[in-house]
Amino acid sequence: MSAPAIAVTQVRKRYVDGNRRLDAVAEVDLEIPEGALWVLCGPSGSGKTTLLGLMGAMVAPTSGTVEIHGQDVTHLRDHHRTQVRRERLGFVFQDLQLISGMSVLENVLLPCVPSGGASAEDAARARELLVRFGLKGEIEARAERLSGGQRQRAAIARALVLQPKILLLDEPTAHLDTANALEVVSLLFELRDEGTTVVCATHDPRLSDDERVDRVVSMCDGAVVSDPEPQA
Repeated sequence: MSAPAIAVTQVRKRYVDGNRRLDAVAEVDLEIPEGALWVLCGPSGSGKTTLLGLMGAMVAPTSGTVEIHGQDVTHLRDHHRTQVRRERLGFVFQDLQLISGMSVLENVLLPCVPSGGASAEDAARARELLVRFGLKGEIEARAERLSGGQRQRAAIARALVLQPKILLLDEPTAHLDTANALEVVSLLFELRDEGTTVVCATHDPRLSDDERVDRVVSMCDGAVVSDPEPQA
């Protein structure tokens, strides 16, 4: 059997504030298979965003292990962890982090900067993604001119420009109206069906209640409180 896309084993993330210790994530065990779409759900403060960051090698755990495609990334040095993120993971933050004053295309190509800038192939791929995601007419537009739904799709395009096998998204439908939210949700399932492993942290039932989701993991106070097996 092939290794899961992401495996977290007894993962804990503890923050210390004076004499107070807070476990943002408390001994979580999960194995996410390749090509699945999983949802981490729960209220604000439940630990889902922290767990997403641990899965994406953005945050180092206090204890436990995180494996990406069978590679333990728990104790990697920062530059090695950065390399894993660049080569295997795409991340869409809740605030999207598009840069005002830059065009949509320039924003999508930002992940290429650390390797010396975008190649002609990178630029062509970025344009193809933007066309696919309904942003053909906005390629040269300033990022700040996009609507909420357009910004979300541009951020997803940026996360995919280096062709990662895993896509992680924090609240991908937050603050979107129903039409735009459902458009983004459909896009995520398209990516899943093409083989991308997709993990979303959300409290939005428009995503978590969708029958196409492979697994919904409910969290509270840093712990998994419900991880039902998918129906046969």
